[in-house]
Amino acid sequence: MTDRPENTVATAGAPFAVMLRGALVPASVAGALTVVVLTAVRGLDALPGSLLGLAVSIGFFASGMFLLSRLVRSASPHAFLAVAMAVYLAQILVLLVFFIVFRNASWVDGTALALTALVVTLAWQAFAWRAMRTARLPVYDEPAEDPEQGR
Repeated sequence: MTDRPENTVATAGAPFAVMLRGALVPASVAGALTVVVLTAVRGLDALPGSLLGLAVSIGFFASGMFLLSRLVRSASPHAFLAVAMAVYLAQILVLLVFFIVFRNASWVDGTALALTALVVTLAWQAFAWRAMRTARLPVYDEPAEDPEQGR
């Protein structure tokens, strides 16, 4: 048999924390590489737009996972759905304000922003999925060891 760790208790928000830790660094690296490539290919005019796309994308996904990992403390599906929908609505409203503020900005290269956001989104989704698949989170309560069973 394999040895189990002493503390295998998982909280309700644990899957989101695992996905946040597993996706933040790879998505940031992919976004930074995209910024470098776009700046080399499209020139320095692409730098502000691609940096903005990187910041907004990382902020969008990281804030959602962070808030869900902190706010979901109940295993109740109803509570989870309510919290997840509230977080998602807040994220969409923030994105709406972002697009309203930056829609006419002449210094933003829209193509660079969109390509960087796309790369970060794909990397985030892939690595969050990978983190969740490789996480060892218990999905049920293991029976307690009964000292009288061995007799």
